[in-house]
Amino acid sequence: PRKYLPHVVHRHKLATSVLILQILVGIAITTLAAWLLLWAPNLPLSDIPYWSGLPVLFSAFIGLMLLCWCRREYPGMPVKYHVCAFRVFSVLASLLAGISSFCAGGFALSHLIRLYNGISSCQPAHSLDSTCVCRTHQHHNITYTDLSCPEVWNILTVLLIASTAANFLAGVLTSTYIYLHWSTGRGGHVYTRVNQPLFVTNKL
Repeated sequence: PRKYLPHVVHRHKLATSVLILQILVGIAITTLAAWLLLWAPNLPLSDIPYWSGLPVLFSAFIGLMLLCWCRREYPGMPVKYHVCAFRVFSVLASLLAGISSFCAGGFALSHLIRLYNGISSCQPAHSLDSTCVCRTHQHHNITYTDLSCPEVWNILTVLLIASTAANFLAGVLTSTYIYLHWSTGRGGHVYTRVNQPLFVTNKL
């Protein structure tokens, strides 16, 4: 019966837990991106990580569908090519999600570094209803059209830290899921013959 076939990955429970956590992180990234898009729509797209949150969610749902609905074949069983294709698609989706997550985390981290190490001053420093213009050490201006300087140094900084942490965590989770598939394909399942019990009878 199908329920006795092995799962598509050896550590099925670990893979399922990773994907569930990935869904939660993907929801957090997407919510953060929606907040940034509504709060500061003129920020660069690299700082609004919807393009990493959505792939993270999509790949996690695809992975859960694979783990819940598909099983590995046993030797001699006709090969089910749709299972192989679905597995490859799931791994590729996770690879894309991982790359986008690490890129989004890198962009957010570089923005933070630029704020704290590359900015010499921001004006007007204490106004809450004026556009913030920051001056870099290279004498270039960075204009935050939708934000005041207190918002840049307080709210935006916190959101960038959250984006960095969430995206790097998503990248680690997708990498773990891909590794579980790789270790399963590398190790494979070993099927052994069940020895029949030996009965010895004494005849009088």
